[in-house]
Amino acid sequence: MKTQLVAEHMLSTGRLYTASLLANELSISAVEASGKLFNIRNSKKYTCLVTPLPGRKVKVLAISGRKVSRSALWNLALFGKPLQGAAA
Repeated sequence: MKTQLVAEHMLSTGRLYTASLLANELSISAVEASGKLFNIRNSKKYTCLVTPLPGRKVKVLAISGRKVSRSALWNLALFGKPLQGAAA
């Protein structure tokens, strides 16, 4: 699974994630989830909120400046469903 897809999922839910929570939700290993969170935290592409250790959690706030997930944008374009809880 690509980091971009993981970040899109995190942006769409708007939740804080630990590696174990992300692993359970996406059915991937905790090691892989930890690597994805590392990539997200350290890439300039993603804007995120990171809590301190121990028990670090990560929340994706934006991807390349976009604060709404692609799936929400597609739902707006195709079905006219309003954007929920996000300022576009």
